[in-house]
Amino acid sequence: MILSLLGFILKGILMKIPFAILGLSLIPQRWTNAITKKDIPFFIEQVLRLLVSAAVLFFVIDIMLLDLTAAAFFSSFAIILGLILIIDSSMYMYSASESSSTRRNRRGNEAAKQPKTPWNVHFNSLMGVVLIAAWIIMLFYPLTFAADLHGLAKVDKKKELEEVQDIKTMPLVTVKMADAKGDAAINKIENASYFTEGEYRLTNINDELAYTSPIEMDGFLKAGKAEYTPGYNLISAVSTDKGASTVKGKMLYAPSQYLDHDLERTIRKAYPNKIIHDSYLEPNEDGKPFFVASVGHYLKYRSGPVVDGVVLVNPETGDTKYYPKGKEPKWVDRTFTLETALEYWTYWGKYVHGWKNQSLIGPKKDVLIPNEDNMQVTFNEKGELIYVVDFTRAKSKGNSKTLVGYGVFNAKTGEMTYYKGVTSVLTGKEAKSNANASEFLSKYPGWKATNGIFYTIYGAPTYVIPVTKGSKFQGVAIVYANSDNPQVVFGKTKDEAFRNYKKLIASLGKVSGVTPQKGFEMKEIKGKVMRINDANLSNGYVFHLIVEGNAKRFSVDPGVNALSDVVLTNVGDRVVLKVMDMEEDIVPVDEFTNLDLPKK
Repeated sequence: MILSLLGFILKGILMKIPFAILGLSLIPQRWTNAITKKDIPFFIEQVLRLLVSAAVLFFVIDIMLLDLTAAAFFSSFAIILGLILIIDSSMYMYSASESSSTRRNRRGNEAAKQPKTPWNVHFNSLMGVVLIAAWIIMLFYPLTFAADLHGLAKVDKKKELEEVQDIKTMPLVTVKMADAKGDAAINKIENASYFTEGEYRLTNINDELAYTSPIEMDGFLKAGKAEYTPGYNLISAVSTDKGASTVKGKMLYAPSQYLDHDLERTIRKAYPNKIIHDSYLEPNEDGKPFFVASVGHYLKYRSGPVVDGVVLVNPETGDTKYYPKGKEPKWVDRTFTLETALEYWTYWGKYVHGWKNQSLIGPKKDVLIPNEDNMQVTFNEKGELIYVVDFTRAKSKGNSKTLVGYGVFNAKTGEMTYYKGVTSVLTGKEAKSNANASEFLSKYPGWKATNGIFYTIYGAPTYVIPVTKGSKFQGVAIVYANSDNPQVVFGKTKDEAFRNYKKLIASLGKVSGVTPQKGFEMKEIKGKVMRINDANLSNGYVFHLIVEGNAKRFSVDPGVNALSDVVLTNVGDRVVLKVMDMEEDIVPVDEFTNLDLPKK
């Protein structure tokens, strides 16, 4: 592996030597004088300059993986070339001055004319100053097309948030929880010490929400021993009880691989002019892993990322294929990265009236600030990956505690929707603070609310927040996010939490525009048990049953007081269930009575 590294470096530097000649002196007089006087130090200087220039080019192009565009080269090398030109001219003038001084000393008091500096030396210096000045000016160039950056975001404005119809697919597993599960899974594979986890990303695999993470090399020397990584980790994003499973596969190309097997280097070789926004692992419908890279160009100079499509990389063979935006395989979830989405929202909210409006001296009229600390990844009702972020108004002091709007960014299509009818609603940070301060969490030391995702549920502004202790799931906090009357409920399971939330909404009545919907009234279901089974979850048994004459399936979790009666229930027993039916397929039971059990 060490020999391969040395060969990679040597080959890379040697291939850059033809382009490194710009690092040599460009003043002909210096070369003429050196050849005439056989000035060995000068030639040593030039050889060192050539090698250093080649090494810098190698580092920037082959290691930093700069895209091979004119703008990229200017932004990376203009200031360096400018300094070289100025220093080179200064060295010539210093050398000429020293030579003239020596001649005067030899002639005693006899006057010696100061040599005239050739025009090309002055031109060299001028070009150096121009390059450096242009490089500095280009740092501020994006301010001149702030309106164009604002226009990158094509935003559809709506007044009312869309109601969540299906709570079953809400992701409850946090990245920290997924990381802990993945670490345990890696311990089970052969030569586990060679590997570590990659970055966890949400994805939709055959309508199942999951985290995927490539198994990565744990360092350069271990990569030489392992040769390839053994696959990827797959973790349910919905079920907090399931552990990670390792999907085995031979991955020779990955983000943590080195030299020519490095993922980004593989993409750069195939598409040298494309900007690589980000890459992640995503399996197709058959579970076969691919790396998907979002690629494109910049709107102007080096600002304003424009997504043109994705590049798919086969991690076993290194084969690459480019798909234009809109032509990606159906199973690809994201063409736009989270970072690109945040940039677009920032351009849209910040540059609404140009850069002067939001500058230090600007009035910040209509400026909206996306809360980048609470930008979340989830899925909409169609199973499409979305980035969601809340917006606050620009304030000169402190942070706003309520929302002025809410943004949804479709990761596949780039469609942006801003919901401006969000008023008197807590920010994600405030909702999290309310959850942590609630009586439910304050009773348990170490229990902490994580970052929640904002939804409209049962007609109410709502944050659904997983609660953890360390990396272990403890339950779900649901925050009714009306800033005038915030409320928090908690459940050790999602069903229990939402049952408690239904009761809360039903008890509020018409508060701040929230009207309890049909089904919030308690119903009584009577009949014989046709089937009953239990599921052993981490926080206790959950029973599922079917009652004669009713098409619904009912669930009884540990939060129901009569759980001991449920344990003793058999098929054929007559039961009475009290439920708040909100049209879910599985209806949680609030009260359970078995009429055939002996009276207590």
